[in-house]
Amino acid sequence: MDGVRDGDWLRAFHSILAAYLTMNKEMKHMEHTTSKKRILIVEDDPKVMKIFSSLLTGSGYEVMTASSAMPALFRVIRTPPDLILADLQMPMMNGLEMIGQFKAHEDTRDIPVVVVTGFDSEESRAAAIKAGCAGFLTKPIKTVEFLAQIQKFLTGAKPKQP
Repeated sequence: MDGVRDGDWLRAFHSILAAYLTMNKEMKHMEHTTSKKRILIVEDDPKVMKIFSSLLTGSGYEVMTASSAMPALFRVIRTPPDLILADLQMPMMNGLEMIGQFKAHEDTRDIPVVVVTGFDSEESRAAAIKAGCAGFLTKPIKTVEFLAQIQKFLTGAKPKQP
């Protein structure tokens, strides 16, 4: 960002995050009273976003979306999901950096995050697990397997990793 030192915007974000969570802790719990499981999809490809969103909505989930990390961070603060599906390759802040932000804060660290990426490598998998991800899925997805994996992540069962 022009005129902003590296890390300044992140420090500002952390200050805003702490203030917001302190002021709205009660309200946050009241918002999460629906029986539908809420899933946040963080994906910069609009076509992939639409596919995932349609599949999950059609399967009875409440879906929130974000096309990059910063809107995702704010959506999680405002309306905590039960599960986050995150792409690795995104503009400005990659998926692993975003996951690190979630895992660094006590109010978001327990939300399971699953990487869904087209970049399948041992290094990517290891980095995702090291960052605290609950799982790692690859694109293109197989619909039935994808939905079964999502259900397992939401129930806390350990899904089989491909």
